[in-house]
Amino acid sequence: MSPGRLWNKDFTVALGISVFLGFVFYLLVTAMVGYAVQRFAAGEAEAGLASTAFVLGSVLTRPLAGKLLDVVGRRRMLTLSLLLAATVSLAYFFVDTLWLFILSRLVHGMLFGMGHTALNAAAQDLIPHSRRSEGSGYFAASMTLASALGPLIAVTSVDRFGYTTLFGISLAFSLIALLGLPFLRLPERRLTAQQLRTALSPDLRTFIDVEGLRMGVVILLNGAAYSAVLAFLATHAAQATGAGASPSPLFFMSFAVASLAARLTIGRVQDQEGDNIVLYPLFLTFAASCLIIAFWPTMWGLVIAGLLAGFGYGSLITCAMAIAVRTAGLSRVGLVTSTYLLCMDVGLGLGAIVLGAAAGVWGYAVLYVLCAVLIAASALWYFLFHGRFPRAGRAGAPGRR
Repeated sequence: MSPGRLWNKDFTVALGISVFLGFVFYLLVTAMVGYAVQRFAAGEAEAGLASTAFVLGSVLTRPLAGKLLDVVGRRRMLTLSLLLAATVSLAYFFVDTLWLFILSRLVHGMLFGMGHTALNAAAQDLIPHSRRSEGSGYFAASMTLASALGPLIAVTSVDRFGYTTLFGISLAFSLIALLGLPFLRLPERRLTAQQLRTALSPDLRTFIDVEGLRMGVVILLNGAAYSAVLAFLATHAAQATGAGASPSPLFFMSFAVASLAARLTIGRVQDQEGDNIVLYPLFLTFAASCLIIAFWPTMWGLVIAGLLAGFGYGSLITCAMAIAVRTAGLSRVGLVTSTYLLCMDVGLGLGAIVLGAAAGVWGYAVLYVLCAVLIAASALWYFLFHGRFPRAGRAGAPGRR
């Protein structure tokens, strides 16, 4: 592979596998609450757990996957996780109790966390160093595509054919991801004796990478804010407009369009002009989106908020990850990737719970103002731990590496 060449066979195949993994995630997370209620007569708490158990499983395995990635081998871990995930997908057709269903969701999420961590770490090695942000943006666009089309496929399939068809589509997408493996060559790392001892050490510090955590806190706080958008936007918009149907789908359509467009372009700007010129506008636009949701949750308000959030949060995910990988160095790419994605999962998984309690006391408008405050706090964290140093400036500036 040419040192500066981004679009090669392995990167393209990895991107395709990522798309179908994303489809599996968004297909099921969209419909599992409704399925738990219809199939098992689950209450709100149990139905919510049926949906979030997948994220919880991912949180449980990401640190271990990142720690042992180069011990087990990237291809071996990815192959094993995808095979087992396809097998677990079969369980959805047969489980007949709510708790077995939740257990299946938990195990499926654990396997997703392993495979997604291995694939993302390998992709970072496939991206030329000089095009790190650009390549990360392209790769993350796969999840944007899944987030836009996955829920649409899920809702349409359930409405027309039922949940069994949805589970069949999910299984088919898992198998398609598996079919890409024979065509994918993953870069492997040969560990020194010291690196192997560190990887096998039970020391907590070997599960979490400091550089990944620095940028991970940024995405944790922003992920918590976005989780409130996912969880409560439909209810807030319906209550605010008094309409029978919530205009919230317009937000997510706008979000997908803006996020996809931004991810295809903004990484190149970050590589050429530096981190700060990109990151601060992203914080600002995402915070503005939350304030618009708080005070102007109408049809046009949500369209504008979706565009701003898609540009802000949608781009922030990849831009912050590119910083984490670059500052940590490729020798620790597995651990830094798992740490970063773990923080994102924690933010998405717990944010709605914590912020939901605030909404119950003060209402949804205050909730989204608090989201803007979280985003401002993440911008301050970014400044303290990265933005004020020379390495965050224009590419090639002293101290940037």
